[in-house]
Amino acid sequence: MNFDPSSKLKKTSWPESRLVPNETQFISISLGNTSLHWAFHGEKENNLNPTFFWRTPQLTPEDVSPDTEQDLIQTFGRYLPERVIPFFFGGSATQSIQAARERNESRGHVPSIYLVSTNQEQTHLFCKLVSVIPCRVYELQPLDFFTPADGAYPGLGVDRMASLRGAISITGLPALVIDGGSAMTYTAADADGKIIGGGISPGLKMRFQALEDYTYGLPGVNIEKEVEGLIRSATISNTPADIFAKDTKTAMVVSSLNEISSHMRSVVDVWMSKVGGPKKRKSNYSDDQEKVDSVKQNNDRIVALAGGSGNLLAKLLDENDGGVINTLQRPMIRAKPCNGILHFGVAWVLCQKSNKPHVKPNISISNSQSNTADDDAISQWNKYIGQTVIKDFEAGGNGVIQTFKGQCVSYAMWKSDDDDDTVEPRPLFRVVYSDGDEEDLFLEELELLIKDYKRNGPKVIDPKKNPQGYIGSRVAKVFFGNQLYFGIIVSYSDQYWKVVYDDDDTEEFDERELLAALKLYDDNRESDPKGP
Repeated sequence: MNFDPSSKLKKTSWPESRLVPNETQFISISLGNTSLHWAFHGEKENNLNPTFFWRTPQLTPEDVSPDTEQDLIQTFGRYLPERVIPFFFGGSATQSIQAARERNESRGHVPSIYLVSTNQEQTHLFCKLVSVIPCRVYELQPLDFFTPADGAYPGLGVDRMASLRGAISITGLPALVIDGGSAMTYTAADADGKIIGGGISPGLKMRFQALEDYTYGLPGVNIEKEVEGLIRSATISNTPADIFAKDTKTAMVVSSLNEISSHMRSVVDVWMSKVGGPKKRKSNYSDDQEKVDSVKQNNDRIVALAGGSGNLLAKLLDENDGGVINTLQRPMIRAKPCNGILHFGVAWVLCQKSNKPHVKPNISISNSQSNTADDDAISQWNKYIGQTVIKDFEAGGNGVIQTFKGQCVSYAMWKSDDDDDTVEPRPLFRVVYSDGDEEDLFLEELELLIKDYKRNGPKVIDPKKNPQGYIGSRVAKVFFGNQLYFGIIVSYSDQYWKVVYDDDDTEEFDERELLAALKLYDDNRESDPKGP
């Protein structure tokens, strides 16, 4: 199948690229260095903000080189979550061109897809993927988000502009967004919405890769094994890692974390010196007016965090680096990991260009400095932090189901834009899985996944296929003839799992010892003083 991507893709040109008058839903996609990040917009009435996010692997030439058009449609369908398939194919049981045409006829227009791309190869492959789908595909341009009059300068990436615009939507003005992706970037705007500027430095993975590539004696560092293992160990033992490390890999990790924390804190300090510190809210200001008609004010100077390392950055900006490393006393900086922040920037553009009302996202910020939070409620939700879950995911879009283990790492109080003042916010929990993926879950689903782990967890993870999946698992072992000791798996390396017992002794398990310790724990979990 020969295909010219220019026949499907168009760069945005207004008003041609705007939503048609009766179009209320659309898809936005960020095509970057490692993954495709998707968002579905418009599930709420009169609100184009994204409500559903998912991530897929990068496309390969093989993905978009099928034998028939129907094969290509089936490939596209595998990239869509079940709840989004009807958006393209209606209620038809078969994903086909005919089903897509009937869906478009029923709603009166074809669907629109808006791309924010820093990877032209992926853009080309994506256009081949949707070449037979009746839809509009537009690539957003930097000037869609900020103009030179707004402080935009040549070379400022469209992804950074979109994220800054999303941060303004979420936190208000002035805004600062720190993105912990492949490269770590920060971009800021002042109280008038003008771009102050920003900076770029190596991301966490890039730092470790550079140390390995440009030295002869330093080893490679696996972020999941070493960094997350160090954080879990520090959290579980309530003992920060010493920045004067006594092994090479730990030395590389703690130095990088200390540098990133110091760097971010310096950036925040300079930003506040330019825009001023936190301010008291004006008592005569209308919340309803702020929500729709005016520019949201970031009076608390909350920093927006994005990218794959967003949760790690939030922990390092907490008081004393979140207890991860033992630096000098450091204050907490109010920061918020913002899932899909770039897509909120896309929503703003489409509202402006399509003459539709832009509703500010109502994302609550949960932090220890809140003066109005109820202590009992905080305690009620805090008990879920650190809980282990398991969940089945489709691996690689090929129909193979793989079970991943995850851990609840944080929560924020969330309230829908459609809820009135009588509706109380409810907790939204962030879960990080063993492959690095993250998702937000409401309490009901989180409790089901916790129950699944308690019932099946130790039995469903293959130690050969997913050895890191056991990190965080509780184990038991008998010492001195009849004394039962409990511990937790904190890391995996070279076919051995490291265990830290509750009395701070450590040991390494091979696969046979691991499975025996898991079974013994299953038989004695009721006796575990730290058990679920």
